[in-house]
Amino acid sequence: MSLCNTKKGILYSFFGFNSFTLIDSCTKWLGNSYNVSAILFWIYLIALVICIIFALITGFKKSLGTRTPLIHIARGVFLLINAVCAVTAFSKGLPLSTLYTIIFLSPAISSIAASVIYKEHISKKSWQVILLGLTGIVVAFYKDISLLNPNILYAFGVLGASVSINILARPIDKRDSILTIPFYPALIIPLAILIYTRGSIPLPSMTDLPVFALGGVTLFLAMIGVIHCFRIAPYAKVAPMQYTQMISGIVVGYYIFGNTPGTLMLIGAGMIISSGLLLITQKR
Repeated sequence: MSLCNTKKGILYSFFGFNSFTLIDSCTKWLGNSYNVSAILFWIYLIALVICIIFALITGFKKSLGTRTPLIHIARGVFLLINAVCAVTAFSKGLPLSTLYTIIFLSPAISSIAASVIYKEHISKKSWQVILLGLTGIVVAFYKDISLLNPNILYAFGVLGASVSINILARPIDKRDSILTIPFYPALIIPLAILIYTRGSIPLPSMTDLPVFALGGVTLFLAMIGVIHCFRIAPYAKVAPMQYTQMISGIVVGYYIFGNTPGTLMLIGAGMIISSGLLLITQKR
C-alpha cells in the first residue's frame, strides 16, 4: 500500500524528532567530560563521514549536488546556533525537561509561520491537535518552568533556531537528493568549530567513542527525518509530531539518567499521545 506525502511526512517527523532525543541524551552524557566545541565537532564529523560513505555508493554529484546552496548554508548556521545553545544549556545544568518545555512551542510557531510565509491553511482540527499537545507539555512540565533561570535564554535560542530550520526546509529544491539535508550542515559546522578553536579539539576517549558514534548516527537520521517531512507535507500536519519526543525523553530519562516521571508528567504524556493519534486519524 502506497502512502501519500502527508502520511510519509508524519512517519519521517516521528522518526526524526525522536532521534533527536537520543542526540540530546548523548550530548548531556558527554557534557560532563567535554566542552561544547568538542562534542559538536565529533558528532557532526561522524555524521559527515556517514554522508560521504553513502555518496561514494550512490555517486557524489547525484547525491550531494544542490540547486539551493544558500538555503543549505543558512540551515547549517541555524543548526550551529541550535546545537551550541542546547549543549551549553545542558552543560550549565538546565534540565532536559525544562529545555523541552520551551522548544515544544516550535510546532505551533512553525505552523503559524508557514501559514504566513507559505500561505498554508490551518484547519480548526489541526489547531485543536496543536493546542492539545501544547497543553500536555504544560501539564507535564509546568513545575520545571522557571523564567528566572538565566540559562532559560539558551532554551529560547534553541526554539528560535528550530523554527528557522523548519521553515527553511520548504525552499530546498525538490530535485536535491535527500542526502544533501545532513551533508551541508555536517560539513559547515565542523569547519566553523575548527576555525573557532584553531584546531584545538580533544580526542574522544575509547570509552566515550561509542556515545559519540551513536550521536553521529542518530544526528544523520534525525536531520533527514525532520527536514524531509517539512519538504513533502503541510507544517500543521507534521509539526505536532514533535510532541512525541517528550515520550521518548521520559523513557530515556528514566532508564539512562534515573529520572522517575511524576503523575502530572504521565498525564501530560497521555495528552501528547492522544494528539499524535488524532493527527493520524485526522489524515485518515
